[in-house]
Amino acid sequence: MNSYIYLLIALAFATSMGYLHGRKRNKQLSVMIGEVCEKLLQPKDTTYVNIGGVLGHNFTYQLEEPFSQAKGTFTLLPRHSLLYLPFSFLITRYDRFYLHIFTSRQLKGEAHIIAKRYFPKMRVDIAGIETLKREEFEIEGRQFILLWDNPKLEPMMKALLESSEGIEDLLHFCCYRDNNNFFIHAVPKEQSLAGLLAGIYNVLPSMMKERQ
Repeated sequence: MNSYIYLLIALAFATSMGYLHGRKRNKQLSVMIGEVCEKLLQPKDTTYVNIGGVLGHNFTYQLEEPFSQAKGTFTLLPRHSLLYLPFSFLITRYDRFYLHIFTSRQLKGEAHIIAKRYFPKMRVDIAGIETLKREEFEIEGRQFILLWDNPKLEPMMKALLESSEGIEDLLHFCCYRDNNNFFIHAVPKEQSLAGLLAGIYNVLPSMMKERQ
């Protein structure tokens, strides 16, 4: 009987320590993501809405020209729950980061950069994909699928990949003309998120049309 009691005590201790460590780690990641985004985008105003405690946030930024607004979401693995975490690795697999950046200027067309390994897993179909030009592009051993409708966007997409750090964490980038929106889906890793977002952000103005 005593051995069962000791086992229960050990499990309770491990669960408590795992909860504290996982909660702390997710808080660190949340702070990191917020700091990286704010340092890069320099918002005039920020709004954060918590998702499930330490599981993530929705956020909205008001931006300076040539951009107008950014809306994003990041969701984190439940590192504070040792019982659920293994199932989460099977279902979710990784932390997720989504960012929409809107501009008041018109965009030059529609373009997508999609990690080839992620392409079959995309949950949302790309409307009119059959009308877009397509090319597979490899850089640093990583394969991407490039899609575009305006030939001027092709070299810009390649420049984006060549100038960005941490491209192994990029899953989907989109320049979407219909609503003047840029979209980024990535894995938010502490060592690479800043370099990845900065490389992408620096190319965005070249994808905009000049004001008339």
